[in-house]
Amino acid sequence: MMEWTIDPITERPTLATGACTATIWNAGHRDYAATVTDNSMVTAQQGFATLEEAQAWCLTQLAQLRIAGKCESVPSEGA
Repeated sequence: MMEWTIDPITERPTLATGACTATIWNAGHRDYAATVTDNSMVTAQQGFATLEEAQAWCLTQLAQLRIAGKCESVPSEGA
């Protein structure tokens, strides 16, 4: 099972699986935004009323990317 971690630099909840990453941040008063990336390219971004909604959306997005085979490899340095 994947676990959310807090990025030490941005202090944002982050979830990574292979080459795919989901990041959530506070976008204002009780609002959250989430971004999902595939090999550092943004594949989806959306706003939410709660952190839980953002996390659930991220899990769905990452699952879809994994099914499509997009998260299998992590790009090598300099690629």
